[in-house]
Amino acid sequence: MLTKKEVTVMRCIYDACKRNNGSCIISDDFILQSMPEKYKMDEAKLDTILKQLQYDGYFECTKSERRGETVNVISLMSKGKAFKRELIQRRRELIQNFIWRMIFAAMGAVVGFLVSLLLRGIS
Repeated sequence: MLTKKEVTVMRCIYDACKRNNGSCIISDDFILQSMPEKYKMDEAKLDTILKQLQYDGYFECTKSERRGETVNVISLMSKGKAFKRELIQRRRELIQNFIWRMIFAAMGAVVGFLVSLLLRGIS
């Protein structure tokens, strides 16, 4: 399971790669600027997240020089191409889990109410 910062970085990379048939050349500055204010980080933390996502099999990343600037050459792997679907499934699971918890809470409240009625009737 990815952390929220990893999801935001992967979302940025996924969007850039999808526009270019599954691969892109993207700088660290572009990724950092596209991050929401809530998840701002420095380049060292971004490099750590990129390495973790690469180890997890989302993409292949190679650092390169372009016009004096360090860029990331990224190619999505099969797990990276299925990233959007993974987000949809995670959201679906969260909603389903919430609904089941609400159902069981309601059932617990009804059972508690019935037990209290039974106990009042006995006394």
